[in-house]
Amino acid sequence: MSAGEGSAAKSYTRARRQAIVTGLVGLIGMSIGTLIVTGLMGGFSLASLVPQPEVLIWAAVVVLLLPYVGKSDARLALAAVAAALLIAAATAVVQIGGPAGGVVLFIVAGWKALTLCCAAVLGSIAGVIHVRRPAKEVLVPAAGRQGVADSTATGGGTDPADDGGRRRREQRVAPAILFCLVVGVALFFALPVGWFGVYFSIWDVAEPPTTEEVARYEWTAGLAIAALALAMALAIVRRRRGLIITSAVVLVCTIIAAFVFQVPEGRFIPDPAPVVHDDHPVCYGTTGDCPGG
Repeated sequence: MSAGEGSAAKSYTRARRQAIVTGLVGLIGMSIGTLIVTGLMGGFSLASLVPQPEVLIWAAVVVLLLPYVGKSDARLALAAVAAALLIAAATAVVQIGGPAGGVVLFIVAGWKALTLCCAAVLGSIAGVIHVRRPAKEVLVPAAGRQGVADSTATGGGTDPADDGGRRRREQRVAPAILFCLVVGVALFFALPVGWFGVYFSIWDVAEPPTTEEVARYEWTAGLAIAALALAMALAIVRRRRGLIITSAVVLVCTIIAAFVFQVPEGRFIPDPAPVVHDDHPVCYGTTGDCPGG
C-alpha cells in the first residue's frame, strides 16, 4: 500500500469513527430529551425512548454516508446538521401528505427541524471531541520511566503519569457537558410545550393555571437554567471554545424562553401603578363628563 493510500484509509477510518459517535450521541440525546419532555407533560413512558422515524433515518445517513463527505471533521459536522434539516422537512411532507398542508406543514416541519437539529448539533460536537482528543499514552519501559523521573526531579521535564491522569480527567468532563446540554435542551423544549398545554383554547378563554402547572413551570425553567449553567462552567474548565459558545447560546435562549413562556402570564411584569387624580375636585355630576372619572 502506498503512502497516499494509507493516508486516505486513515482519514476514512477517522471520519467513520466520528460519524458513528455523531449518530449514536444524537440518537441517544433525542431519546433522552423526548423522555424528559413527555415525563414533564404527564405522559411518562418507556415507549418514549423509541426513536422517531426521522431520527433513525438521520442516524443511518450519518453513519453510512457522511464519512465520504471529506477529510475535515468540521465539514462532516456541518453535513450532519444539514442532513437533519433536510430529513426533517422530507419526513414532515410525508407525514402531512404533501406540500398542500399549508400552516400545519410549516409547523410540523419547523418543530421536527428544530428538535432534530439540536440532536444533530449535540452529536456533531461529540463526534468532533472524539476524533480530536489526544492519543493514548504509549507505555514507557522501566528504564525510560526512571530517566523521566530523574528528569522531573531535576526540573527537566514532566511526568507522563501526571499528564495521562490530567488528560483522563479532562476526557471525563466532556460527556458530563454533553449530558447537561441534553437535559438543558430537553427542558428548553418543555417550556413552550407546557405553556401551550396551559393556555391553548379554541372556543373558550383558557382557565387560570393551577398550582401544579405553575410549579411545573418553575421547576422546568429552574432546572434548565441550572443544567446549562453547569454545562458552561464545565466547558470553561475544559477550555473548549466550541462547548463554551454552544452552552452560552443555549443558556441565553432558555432564559428568553422562560420569560416568553412564563406561567402564569405576566409574572415577571410588575402591575402598573394605579392612577390617582388628586388635582381634580370632587364631582357629583350625572352626565359622565366629570374630570378624573
